[in-house]
Amino acid sequence: MRVEKSSLTVFTSLDDGTGVLLNVDSLFYYSLNQTAVALWKEIEANNSFAIDDLVPAMCERFEVDGETARREIAAFVEKLEELKLLRVV
Repeated sequence: MRVEKSSLTVFTSLDDGTGVLLNVDSLFYYSLNQTAVALWKEIEANNSFAIDDLVPAMCERFEVDGETARREIAAFVEKLEELKLLRVV
């Protein structure tokens, strides 16, 4: 399973380290906490990726084990796909 950022998704970082994703087609926006912003930046840097591609960076940055990181990333990706901010291909 590969995941891609939707071309209709725009990210804006905020001064407090959080951020917002906006689907420019539906005008739906989704708030991101600081952890989600770090994950989103990894997603943007990797255009098309598998969830496992993001695990090492998240483990290193947040000092979390691989299984926990994978589970949290998968949940995040699932939510963003549901909101049409990402595409699973």
